Amino acid sequence: MALRSVRSIVPRTEATSWVPFDNGIDDGGANWYPINQLSVAANDVLYAAVNGLGVLRSTNDGESWTKVDIGLTIAPNSRISISTKSPAGGPTQIFVGYDAGASNLKAQFSNDGGASFISLPLAQATGIPSATSSLFEVFISPNSDKKFISVAYNKGLFRTTDNGTSWRRIDNGDGNSNESDDLYATFAYDKNGHIYVGRNALPGSAKTTNAVVIKSINDGEQWAYLLNGWDNRDVTNNRISAISFGANGDMWVTTEKNSGPFKGTNYGEVFTVVKDGLAGDGACSGVVVTKDNHVFIAPTGDPVHRHLDPASSVEETMPFAVRTGIMPNPASDRVSVTVETDVPSNVVVDLLNVAGERVIDGHTAFVTPGASQRISLVTQGIPQGVYTLRAVANGNVTMQTVVIAR
Repeated sequence: MALRSVRSIVPRTEATSWVPFDNGIDDGGANWYPINQLSVAANDVLYAAVNGLGVLRSTNDGESWTKVDIGLTIAPNSRISISTKSPAGGPTQIFVGYDAGASNLKAQFSNDGGASFISLPLAQATGIPSATSSLFEVFISPNSDKKFISVAYNKGLFRTTDNGTSWRRIDNGDGNSNESDDLYATFAYDKNGHIYVGRNALPGSAKTTNAVVIKSINDGEQWAYLLNGWDNRDVTNNRISAISFGANGDMWVTTEKNSGPFKGTNYGEVFTVVKDGLAGDGACSGVVVTKDNHVFIAPTGDPVHRHLDPASSVEETMPFAVRTGIMPNPASDRVSVTVETDVPSNVVVDLLNVAGERVIDGHTAFVTPGASQRISLVTQGIPQGVYTLRAVANGNVTMQTVVIAR
């Protein structure tokens, strides 16, 4: 199980309250360490892939974290991805992707619970394209020893059966399919061992121009596009942000833009858009289904919501400390940020790059419940790219993606 795009909070008492669980991650100072992924292994051991810091492990439900030595020196601008697998009767396998720039891409693997790691070759001679500049995601098959990676730009999905001695492109079962994009960034699997991958919006696609989920029932040999009921509008630069599974074959998918969220039946055979009860346009950063089939969804810039009735809408708002709205997004020379809180708070808003470094100094506004404040950030002179807007109120944090484009 893996969760994406979170930052040191976990639900307590069925999400009626939230507390920080970052002992060992947050140093209490100016350093900012975004958690890219959480993965749950056997015996509820937690692993966190923390950008700029590495891999951390918790054996006490997140009360404290210790660093796992993955055999690399971690650069402060690095992006870390992780996949774990716990074979019956054997130690946990840990697969780590390390991206610190085009000349510093690594894939590390441990089959002894993190006691030692080997490096899987990513050289051109192994089948990885020479122009590969980013490593977005890693994944261990639930069915075999096969390992998957997603690389960019416009290179697709690759799979190895021999720990990286050779890699084969398998994004559509055909290396010349022209269906590759620069980001397949969400892997998931169901209880049947079927693999699901989120593909970016792709204007040139003959299948669908919108972001979409593809499914393989044979470890990546062939892929099916799950399009029945899917919103197939061309949503520029849209991405699948999360995939999660509930009871009776229910499947939940969220997107970064307004075509979702989706609820699928029979593992994606038919999808329905489920937006009722969401204040925004349906853009979400994640969805998680608990073992009791409780669905929690994270609308972008809004509080966490819980889905009360699988036959109805996403309609219950969880308590929140601070929420934000951004206009325009993508932005050019200026970003307007609307801030709301549930208690009187001084809210500090700043902008971070992918390394978690502040590129715009913090702006502070005092906000009271029922009212909102608008903060304008000047982005002129900031390079084009993807950034993170951070809003902090009373020690609680909300983050939202901002794209600067000109």
